[in-house]
Amino acid sequence: MADSSFVGRITDAYSMLWKMIIRPPRDVYSLEELGPAKFRLGKRVYERKDLQLKSPRGFMLECSHFIPSKAPTAKRPCVVYLHGNCSSRLEAFDALPVLLPRDLTVFCLDLAGSGRSEGEYISLGHHEEKDLLVVLEHLRATNEVTSIGLWGRSMGAVTSILRAGDDLGLAACVLDSPFGDLKTVAEELVNRGRFKVPQFIVNMGIELIRNEVCTRAGFDVNELIPIKCAPRAQCPALFGVASDDTFVLPHHTQDLHNAWAGERVLRVFDGGHNGVRPAWFLEEASDFLAERLGKAAGTKAKTLRRVGAVSPTEDIPLDDDDGMACASTPRTGPKTNSTKARPQISLDGPARSIDKPEKKESLTSELKHMGFGEEASAEAAKHSPNVEGAVAWLLKNSSEALSNVDMRPAGHRTLNSAVTAHDGESAALDLLRTTTMDNLGSLDNPIETNRQVKPLLVAAPVPARDVAPAVDKANPSAKRSVEPPGTSLMEQLQYLGFEQAQCESAARQCLSVEAAVEWLSSQRATVQL
Repeated sequence: MADSSFVGRITDAYSMLWKMIIRPPRDVYSLEELGPAKFRLGKRVYERKDLQLKSPRGFMLECSHFIPSKAPTAKRPCVVYLHGNCSSRLEAFDALPVLLPRDLTVFCLDLAGSGRSEGEYISLGHHEEKDLLVVLEHLRATNEVTSIGLWGRSMGAVTSILRAGDDLGLAACVLDSPFGDLKTVAEELVNRGRFKVPQFIVNMGIELIRNEVCTRAGFDVNELIPIKCAPRAQCPALFGVASDDTFVLPHHTQDLHNAWAGERVLRVFDGGHNGVRPAWFLEEASDFLAERLGKAAGTKAKTLRRVGAVSPTEDIPLDDDDGMACASTPRTGPKTNSTKARPQISLDGPARSIDKPEKKESLTSELKHMGFGEEASAEAAKHSPNVEGAVAWLLKNSSEALSNVDMRPAGHRTLNSAVTAHDGESAALDLLRTTTMDNLGSLDNPIETNRQVKPLLVAAPVPARDVAPAVDKANPSAKRSVEPPGTSLMEQLQYLGFEQAQCESAARQCLSVEAAVEWLSSQRATVQL
């Protein structure tokens, strides 16, 4: 049975907020969605090495390190990608096509409580910063990285800020949509309802949420203030924020940018908190990391720019016209009138019936005296004959905004779709070319007679949904073929280097490229014998 007390009503109204903070929907995925362990980007072949690390709290963290297949132990700069609160290491796939070609390795992981890693709750950066420290210690112990940079989004960006404030060894950071103060975020979410709630009720709600979070996840909401770490951070940082972000308001990124001690750059785009980032931002962020990590490693950075890619050339301020703070001092949260005495409310007595119009006016006045607005008070008086019911109705309607916040796991590209979106060519086709050529050679380099033909190196098949026809959301009835041009069996065999006569013979014998290559190889081996 629901708690009818005043405190109980506040608890019921804001109970979902603690879940939004420490237990949003988990991004669950299969191992197959990590894609092939070996793949091609452009003219280079890369591989994914999966590993596990143990967090300071004893949770097993699932990690992946993407490195060049050729000379994998050579020392190179490394970017650690840190995902958001409803996400996982799959989020890093959007950045792989722009980071790997710049001769940067990429390390990503499911932070504790996320993805396939152990842990029940997340902490929006508090415990995740310790997970990151474990990753950095591992990378530095391998002696295979020259310099390290961080690329974090949302929770991952906060994690990066907390670590950058104490780690002078980091070469650079890309920080996408971080918050400066978790308590302020919670207050802003609470105040986003249909009716503005008096500050003393907000404070009570936040305190209840604080206790719940501390009990379950072991950290204090009031102490998670990344903006206090920003003035200690010395490494260069590129900040990114969506001007239409309604979850973590853009002023948080602006305030952190203003407080950052090291070199700082700010970029603004559209797309909301969980939207796909524009290509120009991904390109610029990658160039930023490549240049700073290369400089820290004492090597010349390899920067790339696609034809037609555009990006801002200077900082874009967030002005007050967009509802964003531009003050040079850190934002400390909404101001409250501390001199005004809070009304003392006793709701333990029997409900007071108010049927006459003058009684409704009295109820409206009492609600206004409590701190509710005139419109809210008048509307509540229509729905309840007493103060207790009116307050409950107002709390219910003010908390409905929280249920409308989109907390679904962010949509991520697979490795296949990320590469296709970047250069228009299927990664699955590239993988086929890579594995067959690696294992069978070409006609110019015949297979040695004593060499055993290996199977194709497809460690994880591309999920069926990755090759399903793409649907235009604006026109669901219009389907687009995902088969790239020039991928018939004959054309793929010719691309692999086989002669036309051999291709025609294999096409008559086999239905797939793999079977055709195996058949041609057996024919070659027979001829050589």
